[in-house]
Amino acid sequence: MKKLAVPFLVASIFFLGGSMGLAKYKIKDLHIKPAQEFGSHQDFQNLVIGAYPYVTEAETLELFDTDKLHQRQILPVLVAVENNNEFAIRIHEQDVVLVTRDGTNLPSLPYQVVLLHIVNKPLTTYATQPDLLRKMVGKEMTMDFEHKAFGEKLIAPGSSDFGIMFFWLPKQDNLLGARLYLPEITNISDGEQLMFFEFELGRPQQ
Repeated sequence: MKKLAVPFLVASIFFLGGSMGLAKYKIKDLHIKPAQEFGSHQDFQNLVIGAYPYVTEAETLELFDTDKLHQRQILPVLVAVENNNEFAIRIHEQDVVLVTRDGTNLPSLPYQVVLLHIVNKPLTTYATQPDLLRKMVGKEMTMDFEHKAFGEKLIAPGSSDFGIMFFWLPKQDNLLGARLYLPEITNISDGEQLMFFEFELGRPQQ
């Protein structure tokens, strides 16, 4: 699966103009195929969760108009969720872990932290404030990452959603054997936790 081009969900954001004195950042649309059509996915408990890691620089440029994402060794993973239950569910990216083949757990990175790494700015709570982040990074790039980031999803019955999660790129030469681990998926109607999801994510780097 080289490109995700099957129409399903479309993230459309319109370009609003570039930052002063900087090359204009171009916001790119995402065309997402159904979760069950991802090469890496799990179908369980009336949920389908699929994921695709964007390993190469060329692939990351399909998502975001910056080569710094790949240069900073940050791995974007597209995660799509289809909820076929009769109740809404909650998934938060902060609960999700990338487990490498040697057992190392890599927690997801908030998009604000990713942006600060891209522009090589100090990581402080103050720096992640929205207004300051937009001034340092640029309005368009900040808006694009915020919109596409998985964040927290509340997915209604019979609905689908998607977003990008970010992880440090594993030190190994490839992602073969790596797994995506989602330990907390909540049934919003009663607050109960569903069984965790865990499935292989890895594919060789090119």
